[in-house]
Amino acid sequence: MTVDFEDCVKDSPRFRANIDEVETEVVEIEAKLDKLVKLCSGMVEAGKAYISANKLFVNGIRDLSQQCKKDEMVSACLEKCGDSLQEIINYHMILFDQAQRSVKQQLHNFVKEDVRKFKETKKHFDRVREDMEIAQVKNAQAPRNKPHEVEEATSALIITRKCFRHLALDYVLQINVLQAKKKFEILDAMLSFMQAQYSLFQQGYNLLDELDPYMKKLASELDQLVIDSAMEKREMEHKHATIQQRTLVQDFSYDDSKVEFIVDAPNGVVMEGYLFKRASNAFKTWNRRWFSIQNSQLVYQKKLKDSLTVVVEDLRLCSVKPCEDVERRFCFEVVSPFKSCMLQAEPE
Repeated sequence: MTVDFEDCVKDSPRFRANIDEVETEVVEIEAKLDKLVKLCSGMVEAGKAYISANKLFVNGIRDLSQQCKKDEMVSACLEKCGDSLQEIINYHMILFDQAQRSVKQQLHNFVKEDVRKFKETKKHFDRVREDMEIAQVKNAQAPRNKPHEVEEATSALIITRKCFRHLALDYVLQINVLQAKKKFEILDAMLSFMQAQYSLFQQGYNLLDELDPYMKKLASELDQLVIDSAMEKREMEHKHATIQQRTLVQDFSYDDSKVEFIVDAPNGVVMEGYLFKRASNAFKTWNRRWFSIQNSQLVYQKKLKDSLTVVVEDLRLCSVKPCEDVERRFCFEVVSPFKSCMLQAEPE
């Protein structure tokens, strides 16, 4: 899956959910690829145990196929390769030289270079995101009667938000490029290995001849995939540069997180963004939630998977008034005929 650049700028629950899904997938795919590489290495080194080692390798391919079920093209390729390899486990050992170059080295390099770089960026991204969340809370807690604390908290938030936004854009670009490259590397490695099977083992000709039309079709699709991937990469880099250029203007203003009011939004959400909500319990605690206006209702949620909580049933029957008698800044109250709700915006 790819992650949207616009969502990463908002740091919305959708973005965070997508990031978590991608990070989990990368960890799992790294484990599967590492397993496949190690199984291939064992097959090359243990020539005398060729049959048993090759069966393990076939199992490794099938495990990887299960991991890639969401991608039909990769999954179909791996399933076909696994079935064919199961039939030719008794063939000549010359295959191992090609296996060493294609499967082992290529996927090993992908895991050790591309995936490792991704994991290092993830650590940096997590640290910066944590710093921004701390800065957001401190900024919200800064009392209006202490200007120096307000100025310090605001400055810290602007700096951490700027750092987070730029790093998030770079992180999303790296994720999307990694996803595209992962697909190519897996397909390219497996295609090379299967072509070696066809070329080097006359004994397996009949079996591989049945697979040949699929391999040729896959090779053609792979060539197109290279072209498509290059075009997608250029488009993503263009989007990345465009959004980054746009945010340069916003970085000098604390009001950079202002959201637009879209009356005719196709999903019914005319406005969305983060607000602090004061609890109605005795402690009057403040919690940061993702609010949206949709279908004339004011609703919020903490995470993307959480169900929406309706704060106001019909905003058309409500009034909004600023609250100057509370310690926090940028507070306002939404008053309906039945109840009221105290909220705090991050910018004024």
